[in-house]
Amino acid sequence: MNFVFQSVLDVPLFKDITVTNPEYVLSKFTERFYHKDKVLFLQGDPGLEMFVIKSGSLKIFRESEGKELILGHQFPGESIGELEAIYSSSTRLASVSTLEMTVLWAIHKSDLEDLMDHYPQILRKLFYVVSERLDQADRKLEYLAFLSSKIRIANLLLDLHSNFGIESQEGYLIDWKCTHQHMAHMIGISRESMTIGLQELQAAQIISVHNKYITITNLSALKLLANDEEASTNDREWHPSSSYKYNTI
Repeated sequence: MNFVFQSVLDVPLFKDITVTNPEYVLSKFTERFYHKDKVLFLQGDPGLEMFVIKSGSLKIFRESEGKELILGHQFPGESIGELEAIYSSSTRLASVSTLEMTVLWAIHKSDLEDLMDHYPQILRKLFYVVSERLDQADRKLEYLAFLSSKIRIANLLLDLHSNFGIESQEGYLIDWKCTHQHMAHMIGISRESMTIGLQELQAAQIISVHNKYITITNLSALKLLANDEEASTNDREWHPSSSYKYNTI
């Protein structure tokens, strides 16, 4: 884990909010530790808590007939479970598990309601986060609308470039190491199709792979393949409200 928030008051949720009683706010949160691949909750579970990530990372997913579809990821400073926490009589809309050793701050729904009574700006921020989550869902539907796995892979790589891309001598290094299986689960294809697709992109000299890190060597060709020559990089940001670039393992 490369990035750790020292206090929940430092995360974007509380940015630009004047906290007059920090001890009161801190008393509402409980710090919890989770090992890698630990399930926080499953789709359909009662939504009684919201979580804020101190360190580590999470994946949001659904399973159907033994197949997993990854809906999104959350990183340090970001929240999860906010929709269920602010909506009455709600159950979890998706499952969430850790991708690495992760530390979370948990707050019960009733305590969150108390905080929002004292600091109504929190509610406005949470609605913004929920809108981002809906944007992610729209992006996922766009992925699944493509019949070609190659086009899905190209769009996924452009998303990863927007969120983790670092300019390098070869082009743009995607500074996030994940398995072919994980990437396949992000766009609803098999691991074999993902591996073949990446190999074809390597053969076309659109990407290169070294030590499991992908570098985009021909960004314009990748955009052409994804039918996305004119889109802005910002359109593909997963969490534009976050005030920092993702720090990953």
